Amino acid sequence: MTSFVGSRTIFLGLLISALILGIPAQFGGVATAGTIDIFSQPGTGSNSVSGTNQGVMSSPVWATPPTGAEWISYGATGCNTFVALTGLCTPGAENPVATTITGAPTAIFYQTFTVSGSNYAGVLDVWADDTAGVWLDTGTVTTGTGSGGTLEWAPNATLGQNCSGQPIGCVEGMDAQIGLNLTPGTYTLVIDAYQLVGGSPFGVMYDGVLTNTPEPASYILMGLGLAGLGTLIRRRRRA
Repeated sequence: MTSFVGSRTIFLGLLISALILGIPAQFGGVATAGTIDIFSQPGTGSNSVSGTNQGVMSSPVWATPPTGAEWISYGATGCNTFVALTGLCTPGAENPVATTITGAPTAIFYQTFTVSGSNYAGVLDVWADDTAGVWLDTGTVTTGTGSGGTLEWAPNATLGQNCSGQPIGCVEGMDAQIGLNLTPGTYTLVIDAYQLVGGSPFGVMYDGVLTNTPEPASYILMGLGLAGLGTLIRRRRRA
């Protein structure tokens, strides 16, 4: 027959095992912290004009893409031909005409992703030529239905030398840095992109990594497990 002390020792052992398996990786557990990558790439997500996102030739003044991300658009709207003599990009047949941020966006870009298991947090960086507004909608959004949900960053019509002179713009340092802290669910990133100067390059780029954040229950379990471990060590020392 198993003694009371022996049963309690077994219980504490099981509790500690559960603790080790449940501790987030940053606390030395065997579980690996999960991440969600959100970045612009040809064929990923969709848009309101052509439906399929495609990569575009970036202007030399545009921000350098982070690893894995690319400048995208609905068609060949980037720097179709760069003329070194003038330092200008020549427009192509698909370069859009000018619009205003009080009118309809030139194009709307969508990417749906799912957060599961626990909360996730991180920073999303967004660039655009000439500017853009960023929304986060709960659920899956049908392409072409427009923006909705929560406005994360408003477009800025203050023009600089190449695009908006304030975030969201297209050059280095003019990206919007949007902090996200999301609970489990399905979300759609919605980017309303505006071309403020007709006949010039047009495109958007975004990049972000969300990492799972431990829930309070994880810390409670860890505390209980550590307390149990201390008790078990003291009992064995007295034995």
